[in-house]
Amino acid sequence: MAKKYKWHKVAATPAEIHWTRGNVAEVQVDGKPLCLGRFQEQWYGFAHLCPHAGAPMTDGYIDGACRVVCPVHSLKFNLKDGRDANGDGYKLKTYPVEIREDGVYIGFEEGGLFSWLK
Repeated sequence: MAKKYKWHKVAATPAEIHWTRGNVAEVQVDGKPLCLGRFQEQWYGFAHLCPHAGAPMTDGYIDGACRVVCPVHSLKFNLKDGRDANGDGYKLKTYPVEIREDGVYIGFEEGGLFSWLK
């Protein structure tokens, strides 16, 4: 069964996104911060805080293997599924991102953790 998503617009155009030197950007969904990451022309959404120590992932960077690297302890998380590449068992929440004609959208699984978003 395919997952169903509720999509939230985070920018009117891709040009509105302000990227760090590490190819990470912070966006807001209903006042809650989330991150975007870019790797080889693909965009990924993920949690704003590292699940290990709560560091802001906007201070991290995207490495050459499609992973976001935490700025505090250098934990690496796969952008596609959020799995911890270091083998410590942590998982970073990830979200699909779509670039559409009318803007940039992040998807939240319906009935999932963010079902409170309207």
